[in-house]
Formats: sequence, C-alpha cells, structure tokens
Amino acid sequence: MDAFNQDAPNQDGPNSQRFSQAVNRLRSEVDRLVDMAWTRGEEVWGQFKQPEAGCDWSPEIDVVETADSVIVFMNLPGISADQVDITLIGNTLEISAHVDSLTLQAADRVHKRERPTGTLKRTVPLPISVDYDSAVAQADRGVLKVEMKKSVNKQAHKVRVVQAEPAACSPDPAGV
Repeated sequence: MDAFNQDAPNQDGPNSQRFSQAVNRLRSEVDRLVDMAWTRGEEVWGQFKQPEAGCDWSPEIDVVETADSVIVFMNLPGISADQVDITLIGNTLEISAHVDSLTLQAADRVHKRERPTGTLKRTVPLPISVDYDSAVAQADRGVLKVEMKKSVNKQAHKVRVVQAEPAACSPDPAGV
C-alpha cells in the first residue's frame, strides 16, 4: 500500500483514478511552469516582481543594446518629465519619480482604483559600460526613453604603478 494513498477507501475505484489523473495534470503543469521559468527566466519571474524597498510600485522596462548604445524604455503614463529623476552610477541606471493620487472631494466615492500612485523606483543594471555624458532622456506618450552611448573604452586599460617615496608610504602613524 502506498503511504500517500493509505487512507483512500478504494484504490482501484473511480475516485482513485480521478485522483491519479489530477496528480498527473498537476505534475504536468508544474513541469510546464519550471520549463517556462528556465527558458524565459526574467520574463516569467518578472510577473512576481515586487517594488524596490521604500517604493510603492515598479513600472515595466525594456533594456535594448544596439550596435552603439544601450536604450532603456519605461512605462510612465501620466508622469511629466519634470517629475522624473535619473541617475547613472557605475553600470547602473536609477530612475525614480513620485505620482500623486487623485484629489477627491469629501462626497466623492471611488468605485475602482487601478492606476498606481506613490513613489516608484527602478534600479536597472546595464549590460555594458556607457558614456555618462551621452545620456539623453525623453518622455513621449507615457514612455520614458533613456539612451546612452556605449563607452569608448571597451578594452582593458593598463595602469602603470610607480614607486612611492619612502616617506609617503611610512607605516608610522606619526609620520603621516
């Protein structure tokens, strides 16, 4: 007797067969979801994404690498350009903004509220080094586009090490 089915009154009857079919369907669905997560990783797990700490929501993005630039697109419906703050730090793009909620009168009743409000922030790792000075951001019809040229220094750069003067490297704290 199978430990999983030991409480089943009739293991050969129609209930057992339906249970077995249900388990097989469940196993197939789990296999399908695991396969989808494996092959479409970020796209699938993105459905379960949570906003960054201290933020109320996190808009969707696309990151595209072209021959000479990296472009980040972000959905920002209803947000004007002056509400958006963009910062480049290393190979990371940070985009933040604040969206105010509706101003309602005391007698107003909200029947449905789906549009996100509050603080948003996305920290986007860039696939390659970019030239900070080339960054250009545009807001058009609810979509923010940030385009950055790839860094010219794609190759490693050797830094020459020189010998410091003995006094400059003194381990004696009094000599500092």
